[in-house]
Parts: sequence; C-alpha cells; structure tokens
Amino acid sequence: MTGFDSRQHTPAHPAPLLSARDLRQVSFHRPPPGRPGYDEGQVDAFLDRIEETLLGRDDVTERDVRRVRFRPALPGYHAAEVDAFMDLVADTLGSTPQRRQASAPAIGAHATSTGMRPAPRLTPEDVRGVRFHKPRPGNRGYHEGQVDAFLDRIEETLAGRDVLTATEVQDREFDHAPPGTVGYDEDDVDTFLDLVVVTLERTPPPPPTRPRPGPGTRPLTARDVRTVSFGKPPRGRRGYLESQVDRFLDRVENTMLGQDDLTAGEVREVRFSRPVFGRRGYDENEVDAFLARVEKQLTEGPPRPAALPPITSWKQLRQLKIPLAGPAARGYRTSQVDRVLEEVGIALDGMVGASAAEVAKTRFAQSLMTGQGYDCAFVDELMPLLVAELRRRGR
Repeated sequence: MTGFDSRQHTPAHPAPLLSARDLRQVSFHRPPPGRPGYDEGQVDAFLDRIEETLLGRDDVTERDVRRVRFRPALPGYHAAEVDAFMDLVADTLGSTPQRRQASAPAIGAHATSTGMRPAPRLTPEDVRGVRFHKPRPGNRGYHEGQVDAFLDRIEETLAGRDVLTATEVQDREFDHAPPGTVGYDEDDVDTFLDLVVVTLERTPPPPPTRPRPGPGTRPLTARDVRTVSFGKPPRGRRGYLESQVDRFLDRVENTMLGQDDLTAGEVREVRFSRPVFGRRGYDENEVDAFLARVEKQLTEGPPRPAALPPITSWKQLRQLKIPLAGPAARGYRTSQVDRVLEEVGIALDGMVGASAAEVAKTRFAQSLMTGQGYDCAFVDELMPLLVAELRRRGR
C-alpha cells in the first residue's frame, strides 16, 4: 500500500500547528466496507512516538513521518483520514518555533478542528493584519462591515481595552453580503475565529455535565428518539462523533419499544469520541441535554410499551384503551387516530387497509384545547408497534 507522500501534496496554505493533546485525542473512522485500512496498532504506536516528540521525549522528524508506511488491515483505520492527519503532523514537525501561527488564517487556511492549539497566541497585530479570501464564484460570503467591526472588538480585547469572551466569539453570526457584493469567504473567517476562541480560552473547558430536566417535562417516546436532530457545535468545538451517537440512540429507541434493556446507569456513563480533525459532529450540549431526559425517564420507571400487549388483530386493537390527554396537555385528535387505527385493523385481519409505510409516515394534529384528545405519548409508542406487526406480515 502506498504511503501518503506518493501523492502530489501541495497545500494552498500552511496548516495550524498540532499539539501533543491533539495526537492523544485524534480518532479515525473505519474504511468503506470491503476495503482495507491501516493497521490500528501500528498507527497508534507511531502516533505515541509523535506525541512524545512534541513533549520533547522523542525525536521523530518530518522526514520520518513522510516516509512511514503502515501495514494494510481489515478493517483498520480509514487510510485517507490517517494520510490527511499525517500531512498535518509533517507540517507541524517541519515548522520552526518562530513560525507565526497567525499567518495560516491570515491567508485563508481551512482548518475547523478545535483540538488544534496554536503555539503562539494571537496578538492585536495579528487581528489588524488578517486578510480573507473572496468566496468562490456564485457564492455570497459574510458581510464585510459586520466582520470588520467584530475584528475591531477582538483587537481591542486582546489589547486589554474590551472584554469579549470566547463564548461570544463562538456564538457570533454574520449576515450574508448585500446584493451586488461578495463579502469575505466564510471558511476563512470561521477558521480565524476558531483561533481567536483558542486564544481567549485561558484554561481547557470542563467536561460537559448533563443538565437535569425540570419538573413537568413531557415523557419521551420512541418517535421522539427516532426523529430528534442535533445542531453543529459552535466555533471552537468538535462535538460528538455522529455515528456513535446515532447507534446509541438506536438502543434508546429499542429500549422504549421494549426490545432492549438499556439502563439509566448506561446512559449516564456513556462517552462519545470526537470527530476526526477538520469535521464537526453533534453539539455536545444538545446531546447531553437530551440524554439527561432519557436517563431521568429510565430512572423513574420502565418504558410504557412494555405494558402494551401484542396486537395481531382488529379485535385486539378495538379492545385497547387509549388514555386521554391530561388536563394541562393537548392530545391527538381522536377522529384522526381512530380513522388510522381502523385502517390498521382491516390490514391486520387480512383485508386491504393501511400499509406499514403509510402508518409510519402518519402525523396527527393536536386538539385545539387542553385536556382533549388521546394521550400523545401513548399513541406515539403504539404506532411503531403496529408498523412492526404490519411489516412482519409483509404489508
């Protein structure tokens, strides 16, 4: 297997310097099915040596990195991701201590990883001298006046004349350039602001603590878990690895359907990896807040679907007592739910009725007044069970 230096690697811009912490935290995906990757043990051992080198306890050189070859393995680490990271390592080891880290964003480097810690901190002069590319043809970038005004505040903060925080930089959003203008390239601006965040952070952020949901929070349903979506983390954060979160949510959904036995303790203790450098996963705060609700619900009692008997006929479906919404809640409109359940019952008895796909896509409107309609949580748990039974029958 060829090494990464056999490719024509001519980066347009210098990459930010890596730290020993970056080497310790990096993670790689699996290669595509059927394709070999790099031997995990060999890659890990080499990364350990590079980490020791950055700590002054080993002497791996840029040439060593560019000449290294890793054994193929199934599945191993994704070769392209390892190669890309080794490029950054080689650039880091080839840099001198006097290299100005701010030169990378000043000419438009594209590095969004928050684990990358620049060696020197940005200075007011770095902010004053930064220049951004224009966006690609056909795109509108950030509003130049808004970005320039924000850079003025950053410069004043670094000079001790303002009190801008890392959080404010992370949360800052800019409008697009006005019609007829192109503005600043968004990747360039975001990359530079990533470095501003790193500079403003005096200490590493504490590990996230999952907030406790307040009283009166509506119980989650399997459908809630299946349809939940999370945003991207703010600038300066890598977030959680999406594939790991998605797999864990599959277990949460199956537990709420009575098909798995996930416990509150497992939800509390779960930990997710970070995405590879240059990518952003799910926002940690949003995931943690959602899992806090899951943990609370599993702590308070078994999931509701466990109490539902198997429903294999229209007769059993008609005998099911669907609870009404509470006095302070709006339920699903009973006429809509009853109509769908009738179609499902017909299908369960072997006649032409609703298909599994049609039931899965069904959405019910809520009643106009509180205290009316069927309990939403109960119906949301019932519908996936009916879909599963219809699929089992090939409907």
